[in-house]
Amino acid sequence: MKRRTFIQASATLSTLSFAAIPPAWSSPMPDAPRVLFVLLRGGMDGLTAAPPLGDTNYLAIRPNIGIQRALRLNADFGLHPELSSLHRLWQSQQLALIHSTGFLYTGRSHFEGQDIMQTGLSTPYASSSGWVGRTMEHAKVPGGVAISIPMPMLLRGNQRSSTEFPNWMPNLRGTDTAAVAKLWGDDPTLAGFASAIHDANVGADSNGMGRGKFQEVRSMRGLARVAAAQMRDEGGPRVGLIDMRNGFDTHANQGAETGSHATQLRTLNELVETFQQEMQQAWKHALVVTITEFGRTAAENGTTGTDHGVGTCCFVAGGLVSESRVYADWRGLEKKNLFEERDLPATIDIHAVYAKVLQRAFQIPEQTLQSNNLLTFRPHPSLRSLLPV
Repeated sequence: MKRRTFIQASATLSTLSFAAIPPAWSSPMPDAPRVLFVLLRGGMDGLTAAPPLGDTNYLAIRPNIGIQRALRLNADFGLHPELSSLHRLWQSQQLALIHSTGFLYTGRSHFEGQDIMQTGLSTPYASSSGWVGRTMEHAKVPGGVAISIPMPMLLRGNQRSSTEFPNWMPNLRGTDTAAVAKLWGDDPTLAGFASAIHDANVGADSNGMGRGKFQEVRSMRGLARVAAAQMRDEGGPRVGLIDMRNGFDTHANQGAETGSHATQLRTLNELVETFQQEMQQAWKHALVVTITEFGRTAAENGTTGTDHGVGTCCFVAGGLVSESRVYADWRGLEKKNLFEERDLPATIDIHAVYAKVLQRAFQIPEQTLQSNNLLTFRPHPSLRSLLPV
């Protein structure tokens, strides 16, 4: 299978994953932060999601795909009109936008970029664990269940996490799980898996759902509902992950207010809106954080799309956001100010943003993250007020 064919075939395979505090290890922590990470695979175009209203070069280099009817945030930046729910969060002081940000990686490979965005290291394929999983393990946050096959790299490293996946098949009979427990009970390696199978089977309200219900759960709104239903519970997961697979790789016919990229942003907007509604009172202790492997070229290409770039933008939304604000070290879109004269530069290390998320969620000092190789990043002074602990 050709590389691009593989990427396109994977585009609709969205998944939901969890980590931390399944019922067996739950404890009463009603105010504990909950974080939902959303992977926007393919490279989200930050200049479409959050257009720079005050940059006169913007529409000049994007005559066909520039956003002209943005939802205004401030004098300098706006939001794509499909992000209306994020705009409402901005108006209620619950949205932070970090612009001209990205990983220090500049190679423009989907596979290398996606590995770096999950491992948290600056070199691709340097680790088999993820920065969230390692941090949870260090913070002694109990392991959980990943509703995905296989376990996403981002959550690996927390040794007590397991995997599960919603399906339309009936639950196992009690005699079956008892037989597995008896067969594996004396094996120190397998005994824990036997217990996990039993616990998952007993509490699996997603099993036996029927094919129609299964497809509904797999939609973005459905995954957001499932995530919130578990994460809002006092003993539920502290961390969730929804993986939007590769839909942001818009090399041609990207569109502006409408089109392929706008459709992806609408889906993201619905996801955040649904998660907020379903979290209910727990929303005030929650965060939704976006992750993408790189941005897109600043100028549109000959097929009215954009190619792999460097800088992009990041959204951090939720009740734990103390004020709505744009965090940016903005250099402008003049060709001389672009990375290699083609890309929005990553003037703020995105890992420094995620470090702030980890500090707020798990009460881990910045120095601890760095010294224990949990996440490598370059701090930026503009982020001082982001998610104060």
